Amino acid sequence: MAKKILGLTLVAACFIIIAACGQGKKASAPVAASANPGEVVASVDGTSITAAELDEAAKSRLQRVAQEIFEAKKDVLDDLVENKMIEAAAKKQGKSVEAYLKENIDDKITAPSDDEIKSFYESRKDQLGGKSLKDTEGQIKTFLSNSKKQGLRQQLISGLKTASNVKINLVQPRVEIDVGDAPTIGPKSAPVTIIEFTDYQCPFCSRVRPTVNQIIDEYKDKVRYALRDFPLSFHQFSKKAHEAAHCAGDQGKYWEYSKELWANQQALQVEKLKEYAKTLKLSQKKFDECLDSGKYTKAVEANVAAGAAAGAQGTPSFFINGIFLSGARPIGDFKNIIDNELKK
Repeated sequence: MAKKILGLTLVAACFIIIAACGQGKKASAPVAASANPGEVVASVDGTSITAAELDEAAKSRLQRVAQEIFEAKKDVLDDLVENKMIEAAAKKQGKSVEAYLKENIDDKITAPSDDEIKSFYESRKDQLGGKSLKDTEGQIKTFLSNSKKQGLRQQLISGLKTASNVKINLVQPRVEIDVGDAPTIGPKSAPVTIIEFTDYQCPFCSRVRPTVNQIIDEYKDKVRYALRDFPLSFHQFSKKAHEAAHCAGDQGKYWEYSKELWANQQALQVEKLKEYAKTLKLSQKKFDECLDSGKYTKAVEANVAAGAAAGAQGTPSFFINGIFLSGARPIGDFKNIIDNELKK
């Protein structure tokens, strides 16, 4: 567990940013239903409640539990694999694990320079509550030293993985979810379908746009991408912005309008939404009528319900062939799943 302990210093905690909008834990895939769906688990005045009814009613919560169980197992499995590789490498060199790690990690760590400490402080002083460099120097030095140690460990593990025959057979749970009527990019026949539940007012949804665009450009006809609405209740203007995108879609400009929304997240009031339609040279009359009538209100609400049923609680939430991925994650996290799916 050493690689995780390194990241749990007080200073590190000060700089963690949750790369998703919303509250609650991550979503997941369904767990197995009860062995006997017809079993009566309760009754009210002679009316039975079956195990199947209970499973269906608890579905979204069970999905979250399933994902949490998988992630707990995956974290522990990663540690076990790393430890086995380190033990094997140390044994091959005739050394103890402690001596091997000291030689390959501890002895290579250099103390943070004054310039590194100052640069770190200057880049994050707003997050340090107005404390001076002198007051925080010790914590920053500890954090930077631990970061270097963690980086060296990651380099070591990466090299050992390259040289070792590692196979991970732990199966990740999946959610059964479809594209619905969502706008899509890519062919229906694509072997990988990515469904994103997003919120036009969520900064992390905006942050992940370059990653989504890179995936679409790089994988081309191998990936079908769908965007489904998931405006969060505390984002005042988001729901109407999602409706506006569909109104633009009526005139064949969904994706162009969507791009305008991402570029103007701080200005999504109704009057602004109508200005963006004008910018794209849409029929203003048709667009305004569509937006003002609430034509797509129920469609947006249906998408939110579908996302919640799948276990999504925050944005962005991605389902890659049903495999859940939460937040504005690095492209490597997407590629790992996509590439594994393409190998099947």
